[in-house]
Amino acid sequence: MKPSTMLFAALFLAASGQMASAQTPVEPAKPVRQTLQPGKHNAITDVPGIEVGNFEQRFTGTTVVLAPNGAVGGVDVRGSAPGTRETDLLDPTNLVDKVDAVVLTGGSAYGLAAAHGVMLWLEEKKRGWNVGRGNVVPIVPAAVLFDPGRFGRAFNDRPTEEFGRRAAEAASGGPVAMGNVGAGAGAVAGGLKGGLGTASVDLGNGVIVGAIVAVNAGGSTVNPATGEFYAKYLELNGEFGPLKVPFAQGAGTGEQLALAASEPVKNTTIAVVATNVKLTKAQAKKIAEMAQDGLARAIRPAHTMFDGDTVFALGTGLLDLDTLKQQAAWGFTPANVNALGAAAADALARAIVRAMLSAETVGTTPAYRDRFPGAFGN
Repeated sequence: MKPSTMLFAALFLAASGQMASAQTPVEPAKPVRQTLQPGKHNAITDVPGIEVGNFEQRFTGTTVVLAPNGAVGGVDVRGSAPGTRETDLLDPTNLVDKVDAVVLTGGSAYGLAAAHGVMLWLEEKKRGWNVGRGNVVPIVPAAVLFDPGRFGRAFNDRPTEEFGRRAAEAASGGPVAMGNVGAGAGAVAGGLKGGLGTASVDLGNGVIVGAIVAVNAGGSTVNPATGEFYAKYLELNGEFGPLKVPFAQGAGTGEQLALAASEPVKNTTIAVVATNVKLTKAQAKKIAEMAQDGLARAIRPAHTMFDGDTVFALGTGLLDLDTLKQQAAWGFTPANVNALGAAAADALARAIVRAMLSAETVGTTPAYRDRFPGAFGN
């Protein structure tokens, strides 16, 4: 080979190496994985800046998630029979960037009256969107589930403004009651007594993600062949207790599924997920979308023509997003949003299981504990 040819080859190889190194992304250092744990109360109230209150009466009720200092909100609706209020306001292109409360309630569309009661309560405390001259308009999105006429109630026996007011008055940042309370009082899920459930997870560095859900699904939370919860594998720190596999396949399970099928329009699972991280409205919406996957992991089928499945997401903004310290070659901010959305999905699925475990039998509608006693051993 001539010297000139050798020089050309060397230069070509060097240039090729430089091009390859410039085009090949450098793999970032991966954060050390940690064992996740629930927050102090294993509830959405572990998220700083979030309070919860419940009120129920005659097997229907209302749950209020308060953000005393406001929270950026997003929403995702995937069921085909929703009953909602103020969800358009949460679109990232629209003006108002913070909400004061989110209401989850029974009563079908009539139950939206409970949100007005929360509005009036907030107005008295001058909490809301400032419209001048000392006046405010509280921002209170809401979603409903269908429970009218259940458990011996008249069809018009449903949540009113008073339900919302009393739930707001009861709100606190401490432990949250579960089961036949609040919006879960009249809930039924897959032929079993549904209810209200909550869960949280500590992501480290002070970042908390929580969820609260009223489970009133057309689908089942339980595998009919085994009696196991679909989302049992997501359990943290033994929160579900020493559950066993009851091997539930049989006529009894078939009867419960038939009961669920007999009420195809009396469904809907509604939820709120929250974090203390600062979010934009677009990021909150994305987290709500991802959280819906947790609902789908825990309930089968989900998002049906007869469900109005709706998930709200709230960010109280007490920590910067980069507190999560997620790393990715394609950008740190998307990686942090991904981490929050994934945590919200798992927390929501866990909250669904906890709702079903906390529910109590009403009339001929059995709770999981009574329908599958084998899951709890002796």
